[in-house]
Amino acid sequence: MGLLKFLLIAIAVLWLVRVVARLLFPWAMRKMAEKVMGNAQQQYQYRNTTFRGANPNERHQSDGKVRIDYMPPQDKPKNGAKHAGEFVDFEEIKSSAE
Repeated sequence: MGLLKFLLIAIAVLWLVRVVARLLFPWAMRKMAEKVMGNAQQQYQYRNTTFRGANPNERHQSDGKVRIDYMPPQDKPKNGAKHAGEFVDFEEIKSSAE
């Protein structure tokens, strides 16, 4: 009798969990999708306002034009070959005694 009672309660609980999950799962997924879409939209707006004319004084350039905002300082050319010393050409001579 105890086993039958346990099985009936277990089946009722599982059925109730299934019904609740069917109701809550689509709602939770919809909320999560709205949150992800909101974050993506904020990032899109941030990128467009930051990189495309956020400053009203900045003049607008047409697409396809390349503009370089920052160029790193160039190092002095290396003069290693001038100070390395004298280079001598050589030939390898094989002895015929082998």
